[in-house]
Amino acid sequence: MVLAEIDFEAYSEAGYVYDPVARKWKAPEGAPSGKKGLEIVGAAVYAEHPSTEVISLGYDLNDGKGPRQWIPGRPLPVDLFDYIRAGGLVEAHNSLFEFFIWHYVCYARMGWPALPLDQLRCSQSKCNAWGLPGKLEEAAKALKAPHQKDAAGKALIRKLSVPRNPTKNNPDLRYTRLTAPEDFEHFDRYNIQDIIAERSISSMIPDLSPEELELWLIDQRINVRGIPIDKKGLSDCREIVRQAKERYTAELAQLTGIPDVTVDKLAQIRKWMDARGYPMPSLDAEHVAAALKRTDLPPDIYRVLQIREVLGSASVKKTAAMERTANSDNRLRGLFVMNGARATGRWSGKGVQPHNSPKAGPGVYECQDCGGVYWRGLTFCPQCGSRHREKAEWSYKAAEAALQAIASRDLDTVEALWGDPMLAVAGCIRALFCTPPDKEFICSDYSAIEAVVLACLAREEWRVEVFRGHGLIYEMSASKITGVPFEEFVQYKKENGTHHPHRAKYGKIPELAYGYQGAMGAAVQFGADKFMSEDEILKSVKDWRRESPNIVKFWYGLQDAAVAAILSPGQCYQYNGITYGVKDNVLYCKLLSGRTLAYHKPRVELETNPWGKQSYKIYFWGYNSDSTKGPMGWTERDTYGGKLCENVVQATANDILRYAIVNLEKAGYPVVLHVHDEPVAEVPKGWGSIEEFENIMMTLPPWCANWPIKASGGWRGRRYRKD
Repeated sequence: MVLAEIDFEAYSEAGYVYDPVARKWKAPEGAPSGKKGLEIVGAAVYAEHPSTEVISLGYDLNDGKGPRQWIPGRPLPVDLFDYIRAGGLVEAHNSLFEFFIWHYVCYARMGWPALPLDQLRCSQSKCNAWGLPGKLEEAAKALKAPHQKDAAGKALIRKLSVPRNPTKNNPDLRYTRLTAPEDFEHFDRYNIQDIIAERSISSMIPDLSPEELELWLIDQRINVRGIPIDKKGLSDCREIVRQAKERYTAELAQLTGIPDVTVDKLAQIRKWMDARGYPMPSLDAEHVAAALKRTDLPPDIYRVLQIREVLGSASVKKTAAMERTANSDNRLRGLFVMNGARATGRWSGKGVQPHNSPKAGPGVYECQDCGGVYWRGLTFCPQCGSRHREKAEWSYKAAEAALQAIASRDLDTVEALWGDPMLAVAGCIRALFCTPPDKEFICSDYSAIEAVVLACLAREEWRVEVFRGHGLIYEMSASKITGVPFEEFVQYKKENGTHHPHRAKYGKIPELAYGYQGAMGAAVQFGADKFMSEDEILKSVKDWRRESPNIVKFWYGLQDAAVAAILSPGQCYQYNGITYGVKDNVLYCKLLSGRTLAYHKPRVELETNPWGKQSYKIYFWGYNSDSTKGPMGWTERDTYGGKLCENVVQATANDILRYAIVNLEKAGYPVVLHVHDEPVAEVPKGWGSIEEFENIMMTLPPWCANWPIKASGGWRGRRYRKD
């Protein structure tokens, strides 16, 4: 459906810091690789910044009059206002940017009428849902659209939309229509060309289905609603990080004799280590951690590596990201991209990337007398002085205790009570998602949802029955592989307080590694090589597959259906209810929910494996955002049964979460965060209940109504946690 279209071009100093001494605009402290501007502050903060102003607004009301434009100083776009007041739908590419500019600049400062969020539509969301690149330029190229994005626009944005460094001959801090009239004329034409390109690609791709549109509108509300943060706790963490960087960088310079050294100047540090006779192939986290386990390092080398590990922590950089991307009301907005993971439709993260927050901090004890949690480097409980303790896992209680020490804003105090200050701060990242005093989070998650979905889709009945009952899949899997009675695993845990020795080796690792046709490489990824030989791993692969024959059939059933569909366009083929078909050079995978996954320009090649067996290999064009899985961007990729299975399982699990989020919103639980299989709502203190929340999550769509999907482990409280 072709809709009215809008596109803003704006100027802003958000994400820049002016240094009057150096006479330069610099990146904010902690910005990655010195990046500046919109990409490091996000659209909401960008739009709210007091310097932000509209350069031009291009729009087309789909009324036959074509694209038109509003520029500050000209008569207001009354026709657009009337259209919006009448309830007309307006599309944009990455519509949240347009919404935030309209809301914070046009509505709040310029007195324009409000633009209701539910009247917006987004062509970028359509691209993501159809497996295309999200960026307008890349999507237009992938589609070979008749109207492409103006390539010259990037240079104009870099010149006119951001501040400039003054020079001796030109002290201006920005360009204006008076100082660069020709450039602005080109920029105005670029704005109109964007409108034309956006409408062009939108007309070439499918609209969101009614179900996806309903969810997308909720997703937009979640993004605009934002999640609250503990601004005081964040400020305290940032101060401890600042002090640690200052102290340890000075120590690094003293140890190496390099005056201007920092932990990021890797070439200088490696050169110094080479000269000392301790070369390092890399100073990334993996190599540094391995080197610190050595016992032959001199004290200065060891300490330099320690400092590199402490200050190089990627986790604490999230505190800088939180600080940069928080609005004035202490909320983070625009964190989620629906269908960002195009192969499955799962959400991807933006800004502080809430999907990959650090899981733990320093090792802790729990006091057996007062219940306090404290660092294992201490010999007694700092709260009550007791020495009665047990080792404990990092938890929200540990984070709250660490934040109390961090609130001193004194590095010596934090080091004395928690050891590594950066690790202590990293352990508090999740807890910095924090409600105001009159609100609480309510949260729960689905228990082993991918394993349950895989069992149900593959119709591996013994697994389904495990999940209907006790749910101890690691123990049951190990029992089937080893022949040790299941009851023995349960009894061992009761008698010894620890898991049976076979549970990890024959249960946990196989369950985590082999479900998507994984073998040796997958097992090693999950640590099997630490206590199993290659022969043992290979045997465990065979044993696991022998005991899960329907899952193995599911891999090959999906692959055969996909290959058949590619070889016979226009015909549909299915396995266990999952249907594949090719239309207009796109391979569609129809899930049980009715939602489809799209694989563009599919083809197959007949290949011969090392053992002489021939089979078809599937290739398609898709968007890759993971550098570990091949070239980035829009590229040809390959797939196989196990990967198709992973796509289907993860997409199906996501459909269940989607259904829950819609129902939670309807029941009055406003979702502010969702992490993989876990929704989080922000509610008035004491309102609602964990039981109701979980019951809503377990109200399943009709197509999986009898599946043993369970939500458990729910909690409520002011600070976000992951226990």
